[in-house]
Formats: sequence, C-alpha cells, structure tokens
Amino acid sequence: TVCVSVPTHRFGQENNLEKLTQRVIAHAMLVLLIGLIAGILLIFSLLDAVTLWPLPAWQVDIPGSTRGWQAAHVGGILNGVMIACLALLMRYLDMAGKRAFWTAWGLLITGWANTIFYWAGNFSSNRGLSVSETPFGPGDLMGAIAYIGGGSGMAFTIVAVSFIGLSAFDKSVSSED
Repeated sequence: TVCVSVPTHRFGQENNLEKLTQRVIAHAMLVLLIGLIAGILLIFSLLDAVTLWPLPAWQVDIPGSTRGWQAAHVGGILNGVMIACLALLMRYLDMAGKRAFWTAWGLLITGWANTIFYWAGNFSSNRGLSVSETPFGPGDLMGAIAYIGGGSGMAFTIVAVSFIGLSAFDKSVSSED
C-alpha cells in the first residue's frame, strides 16, 4: 500500500517552522543542482565541444558565454548554500508566524529569481543588467527576463534577510533577560 499525503493547508496558512524550513532547503538543493549542471555546460563551453569519455568529442557551439556559465555555476551553488543556511538559521532562531512565512517564501523566491537571472542573462546580449541597452549590448527578450526576474527577487531577498536579522536581535535581547 502506498500512502500519499495531500496537503490540506491553503497558501499563506502554513506556519509550521519545520515544514517551512524543509521546503526552503529542498528548493535550495534544486537551485544548487542547477548550478552544478551549469558547471557541466561551463566545461563544454570552455572546450567548444561535448566531451564524454570514452565517447568521441562532439563539436558544438554551446549557447551563452563562458563568463555566463561561470556566473550560473558559481552563483547557483552559492545561492543554494546560502538559502539552505538561512533556512537553518530560521530554525535556530525559532522564527514563527508571518515573519517565518515571509522569510521562507522570500528565500524561495530569491533562489528561483537568481537562477532565472543567471540563466537568462547568459543568453542575453546585455547580460540581463537592463531591459534596454547597456555597455554590454542592446536590450532583448532574454535580457528583460533576466532583469525583471532577478530584480523582482531582490526585494524578497532584502525582506527575508532583514527578518532573520530582526529575529536574531529579538532573540539576543530576550535571552539577556
């Protein structure tokens, strides 16, 4: 017999810190995994070929730039680790209520917004730094996706990190009493 658990909560009503942090860590590992995949594409980009020993090399042009694949690789790994660590801090600080909820969702949005930024920015003419022209090139659809995706995630990152900092200050004051 297979037991399937169906979530019964509605969006916005999940306040169980354990479940929130588990969800954040699971998504952080997906972001990290995508960063690792970008590392494979970085290797292929450096070699200008898909090489899987002992198979013969397959000469292909990997889309994007080597610089872009480096950013997606390192950025994805660092974002995954950062988000997982911040989720553990949420648990350590025993965050609760709306603060815990918005911190968890802020971290989830941070991970995916940054992933969109790195990947779409790698395929854009202007590195995704603007919707319009930059010193790196003209604006295009991928640049707009990167800019809007990454830019919108910044606000959530600031909120999540601020809530963790506030919770740490609150805990330090309450533990002095």
